Amino acid sequence: MNLRTRIRIALASAVPTLLALPVLCVLAAVSALPWAVLLALPVVLVVHAAATFVRVNRMP
Repeated sequence: MNLRTRIRIALASAVPTLLALPVLCVLAAVSALPWAVLLALPVVLVVHAAATFVRVNRMP
């Protein structure tokens, strides 16, 4: 599998996590969620995409 396809799959797999952002913002605004969760979201997205990128490379 070529690099471009692997990158697209990795980014596409992180989209559902990114779609949770508006819900997390609302929850943080009403103090139902700590603001640190929002600060951790970019890190989570990068780790998730990187893990998927590596896993796709191992697929036959």
